[in-house]
Amino acid sequence: MAEPFEKPPESATEEERRQFRRIATRIEGRIVFAGVDAECLVHEMSASGAIVEVEPLPALGTEVALDVPEVGFARGIVRRYPADHLVSVELSTPPARRDRMTDRLILAAFRHPPLPSADE
Repeated sequence: MAEPFEKPPESATEEERRQFRRIATRIEGRIVFAGVDAECLVHEMSASGAIVEVEPLPALGTEVALDVPEVGFARGIVRRYPADHLVSVELSTPPARRDRMTDRLILAAFRHPPLPSADE
């Protein structure tokens, strides 16, 4: 008898990363890492992560502090580079702050919507 299919550990991690809905936006903020204090542009954000445009790019695994006006301050770790000049940050948002951060993020996204894509 065949054993039931089980998802590999990577799939569980993928689901976990998507635990909170990403919200597309275009909010100017600040990111601090390894002695660098730089302006950045937040393209997507949730209570558990963000896609941020910044230069110079922090190294993978670097701890960062992200300050997003109208949303708040969060700490996290750089996990990957989804595209040129973009960094994916896994945020360490305490459970007690997640709902409030999400509410603030939704309001901020209405004030700072993402640019329409070229095919729209």
